Amino acid sequence: MTGVHHAAEKQPQDRSNLIARSISAFVGGPIILLVTYLGGVPFLLVGLGAALLIMLEFCALGAERNTPGNLWIGLPAAVAVVLAFVAGQFGLVIVLFIAAALGVWIYEQMRGAVDAGTGTRVGLTLAGLAYAALPVSFLVTLRNLPNGMLWIFLLYGITWGTDTLAFFGGRRWGKHPLAPRISPKKSREGAIIGVIGGFIIAVLILALSGQLRLELLPLALFGPPLAVIGDLFESWLKRRFQVGDSHIAGLNIIPGHGGVLDRTDSLVWVTTFCALYFLLIGLIV
Repeated sequence: MTGVHHAAEKQPQDRSNLIARSISAFVGGPIILLVTYLGGVPFLLVGLGAALLIMLEFCALGAERNTPGNLWIGLPAAVAVVLAFVAGQFGLVIVLFIAAALGVWIYEQMRGAVDAGTGTRVGLTLAGLAYAALPVSFLVTLRNLPNGMLWIFLLYGITWGTDTLAFFGGRRWGKHPLAPRISPKKSREGAIIGVIGGFIIAVLILALSGQLRLELLPLALFGPPLAVIGDLFESWLKRRFQVGDSHIAGLNIIPGHGGVLDRTDSLVWVTTFCALYFLLIGLIV
């Protein structure tokens, strides 16, 4: 979550929230880095766990309006989509999305709950499936490439760098709201600092790894802005469904960051862009 905070709107709880964020990063960061280094089955298993948690939180967004996504179908579908995608069964991925849509519709029919919200429940399930399963599939696919660990660390550098620098830049210099109707605490100054910082970090990672090539510069140019957009999109979702943060009651596994959906919002967009760009330039075949 790209914390582009408006300095004039600091709250008394900011310090305790910052401490919680720092502890979460200190504990969770090394674990994520270790699993990324290991790759293979450990990385896939952690990815599947993340997909399930994102799916869980995404479907729950509509609960307040009695239009939640269908977890009975969405959760197993998320696992199936990731496994099918990683196995290269792309036709099966499409079939699974169609089956999930039909499954939710049939489920609604069987429980006699077809109403004005049925379409929303079907749509939210499919959107959650796309938002949870596809980026995880892209991450695992990228990790399995030659230099796969480098590409994943590049994604981390872009998202974490943009996030961190935007958060502290916004706290220190933020004055002008970035998108007040969506997330009033985010500032233009924080966003600019985050984007510039994310670009510099991406270039440094590419340069130090000997991969600073012209064809890879779009990753550094477009990745940081997409990290900010991903954060704003997730803020819009929460405002649209009138929820404070995405974590499920009793399942706040990342203190200070809200839910897993809150924590991965930027990574989802950056990963999707990078994977599609790699496909475009032929690094993924």
